[in-house]
Amino acid sequence: MSRQSPDAAPRVESQCPICGRPTEPATRPFCSKRCADVDLSRWLGGVYRIEGPETPAAGDQSDGQSDGRDEG
Repeated sequence: MSRQSPDAAPRVESQCPICGRPTEPATRPFCSKRCADVDLSRWLGGVYRIEGPETPAAGDQSDGQSDGRDEG
């Protein structure tokens, strides 16, 4: 008769979101450092983005506030 500990859950093998191969514990949720770097590059390149309200760019005064300079 075999007994499992009550907190032992079956392991679900996850897949790398970049290439679909099984993940490795050292680079989880990716299968390799290469796939982790590909993902980082996509974030930094603007491929991925989180939708939300647009924020004005630095120096943009379109909100009607004055920057303190006299315009006259």
